[in-house]
Amino acid sequence: MEMQEVVDNMFLPLPGLPPVFITKTEGVYLHDASGHRIIDASGGPMAVSIGYGRPEVADAAARVLREVSYVLPVFASEARIELVKRIKRLLPEELRNVYFCSGGSEANEAAIKLARQYQVLSGRESRYKVISRNLSYHGMTLLTLSIGDVKMRQRDFLPMLWENPRVEACYCYRCPFGKEYPSCGIDCALQLEERILDEGPDTVVAFIAEPIVAAAGGALVPPPEYFSIVRETCDKYHVVFIADEVVTGFGRTGRNMGLDHFGIVPDIATFAKGVSSAYAPLAGMAVGNELVALFQEREAEFQHLYTFSAHPVACAIGGEVMRIIEEEDMIARAAQMGKYLEERLLQLMDLPMIGDIRGQGMLWAIEFVEDKDTKAPFPKEKNVKMETIVQCLLKGVFFYPGYYEDERGRGDHLMIAPPFIITEEQIDECLDILRGVLTESYDRWRAA
Repeated sequence: MEMQEVVDNMFLPLPGLPPVFITKTEGVYLHDASGHRIIDASGGPMAVSIGYGRPEVADAAARVLREVSYVLPVFASEARIELVKRIKRLLPEELRNVYFCSGGSEANEAAIKLARQYQVLSGRESRYKVISRNLSYHGMTLLTLSIGDVKMRQRDFLPMLWENPRVEACYCYRCPFGKEYPSCGIDCALQLEERILDEGPDTVVAFIAEPIVAAAGGALVPPPEYFSIVRETCDKYHVVFIADEVVTGFGRTGRNMGLDHFGIVPDIATFAKGVSSAYAPLAGMAVGNELVALFQEREAEFQHLYTFSAHPVACAIGGEVMRIIEEEDMIARAAQMGKYLEERLLQLMDLPMIGDIRGQGMLWAIEFVEDKDTKAPFPKEKNVKMETIVQCLLKGVFFYPGYYEDERGRGDHLMIAPPFIITEEQIDECLDILRGVLTESYDRWRAA
């Protein structure tokens, strides 16, 4: 196939990234039409966990297509029931009610609507505000864009978005309060109560947060005490706590769910990417028993429905992925390989353009700076992030861009979130290529 044919049949190829025609995927590799083999060091958009090309997953999809190709979401299917059973084994006892969607944006929108309806059923009809955080990402619908904070995604749609109250992110490298952990007092967590009081507790439906922020901030890991304070605050003011586990769920951080690192259970946990390892569009939310009990007590219907929710093919694929994760102890492997990845990443700190490396398990970010002492970012026009991604791609490894921008549009992050099956040798190859590209490019960035 000619490359022009590829370009002509894609919708608006990404500026700055050469068109890549992938003909095969296997393990951690993408194979392109030119015969090149690329290590996917980001697992797609931080989604692929069990690796590409597992025949068992294809077999599961084919089997259910022959048996039950589709049913309305109000009906059950064997694939759906089996998937729910497997998901429950990875969730806390308090979160045993699973509702399915097709993507993370859908799941977060569904969670917000359920939280609002729960507040109405509880007699708190005046509540309508959702508090979120700066440097967050919750999806691409207008609602989830409104509560997120990825400026490049929002910019063209600002007149269509609505304002919602926010608190600061847990960005310890650039603390918005100008403090350092542990003497900081965890002001980023305490600010939630201040915001609830400022807005009026009788107006706040929910607080939503990623356990570890992914691309919006570059693997921002909060202090250990952070989510305990959040949980207490939400309980105090009857605010529904929604954990956006779209990236962090099902092993990405080396634990079943991201919040497991903090010993906290949310009222709703949304999930997506890892539940199907990107083999099919599949997402959902796990809802707390207390919330569901109120719906049942009032005989209330959740006023929300998607045509493709709990699609039998997606559920069969998700069930097979969950089986592989469980039987092959993939989450423990993510933790183990995450430690090696951390060790190798930290060796890059000797490079002059690397300001910070942070993350957990198989979710990491590198932040580039022009000056380590002042933490000053590179000017936007130097395009450090995308140039690095393209040069690494040409040498055989793909990294995912982070989206952080300061008030001047500056900010360069790379995300590293490979499939859990990656080997030490493959990690070495990825980071050796990255080191070489950064070393070759640095003098040019400084001179530009």
